[in-house]
Amino acid sequence: MKRRDFVKLGLLTSISNTLFANEQKKIIGTFPSFSKPLAIPPILEPKVINGIKEFDLNVQKGKVNFLKGVETNTYGINTDFLGPTIRVNRNDTLKMKVKNSLDEETVIHWHGLKVPGENDGGPNRSIHPNKIWTTQFQINQRSSMCWYHPHTHERTGAQVFMGIAGLFIIEDEDSKKLDIPKEYGVDDIPLVFQDRRFDMKGQFLYKQSMHDVMMGVTGNFSLVNGVIDPYVNVSPKTIRFRILNGSNARISRFMFNDKRDFYQIAGDSSFLPKPIKMNTLLLSPGERAEILIDLTDLAGKEILFGDELAGKGLLKINVKNEEKQKFSIPKKLTTIKEYTQLDSPKIREFSLDMRPGWLAINGKQMNMKRIDEEVNLAETEIWRIKNSQRMPHPFHIHGCSFKILSRNGYKPYPNETGLKDTVLIYGNETVDVAVKFEYEATKEYPYMYHCHILEHEDAGMMGQFIVKKEWL
Repeated sequence: MKRRDFVKLGLLTSISNTLFANEQKKIIGTFPSFSKPLAIPPILEPKVINGIKEFDLNVQKGKVNFLKGVETNTYGINTDFLGPTIRVNRNDTLKMKVKNSLDEETVIHWHGLKVPGENDGGPNRSIHPNKIWTTQFQINQRSSMCWYHPHTHERTGAQVFMGIAGLFIIEDEDSKKLDIPKEYGVDDIPLVFQDRRFDMKGQFLYKQSMHDVMMGVTGNFSLVNGVIDPYVNVSPKTIRFRILNGSNARISRFMFNDKRDFYQIAGDSSFLPKPIKMNTLLLSPGERAEILIDLTDLAGKEILFGDELAGKGLLKINVKNEEKQKFSIPKKLTTIKEYTQLDSPKIREFSLDMRPGWLAINGKQMNMKRIDEEVNLAETEIWRIKNSQRMPHPFHIHGCSFKILSRNGYKPYPNETGLKDTVLIYGNETVDVAVKFEYEATKEYPYMYHCHILEHEDAGMMGQFIVKKEWL
């Protein structure tokens, strides 16, 4: 990471070091660090009817023993907290049945999926309590790890904080042919990183002040797949981590405590063209990455995977005392053909606006009754996203996989050469992305673009756009 990025992230570091400095950590009682096993989200098996894969999701209430001696009230999908992993193949046709068993409205958004606006699960597609939303669509995109979470109007942050989120893995010919770890939960391990805070009764403590709105809600307890400070046992071999920053607002710089190198092989929406060697990985809320880490030198030993910005380990990795299994990192992963030809595309500008008590895009706060942009179907554009404040903002666009072209006129980082759907815009930075939409989105069911700090999204840093066929 270059010096200019340490400067940009200096504000984040100071926030993470001071925000909870005086908060009491001994609430009710905590389990010893790294004493609980890592939970692996189960793969949800579909019913296959006439070639269509049907998945049933139930958004429900639950209770979880995060802390000793107390049950925390939670939300989850088909379980008490978080949800199962949905795993499908490119060209599959899916029917998703989402039941709302809560006492409030909710909806599930398929973050990273390229689907029509009517299937996307935005705030316009609200599911009332005890109702079911059934939607059907085809998977037509590259292999990637996407995810699903609520997108309820002005309640997204609160509902994600309660636990509504799950992984959505897409496989294609590239992923099936590549010689990389593929045994789910064994050497191909999903990691959903989140943070939480609790009140003195052991319940989630969500938004409490204007500070929480402006800076986003962060917590002093770290969860991995819904477990505080877990451990995982692995063989002395190369392990694949599929990482999601599923936090509401925390930006994390992941690394191993011995500062060992690893290889990033994928980002949000695709494999990278080739593995990128690195020893830290910065992910903002909503972003994903896949890495390969060689643990053959640690047979019978342990190592920590943690967040450098938070200054703590998050996951203890116990390496079994077994025979080492050698593995060669592939030199090539895929070819990114998208957005190679840009013939004088339209430039569309977005300003991320922030002042005390007010968050907006292009000077306008989110309004469900207003369409902010109209985009032509299958037409490549450049979206120029400007952040003139100090605080970084992760910017997410629905219904697409885009390509980062530049940061303040410089080339994107080497691990940003694949396709993405969420990009971190640092303070005082302008980022250009090439974007094209392959499906329509109507005024009734538009797409969204927004900051993925969920409290910012809920407070108005979001807009709506439609995608239509161009009239000749």
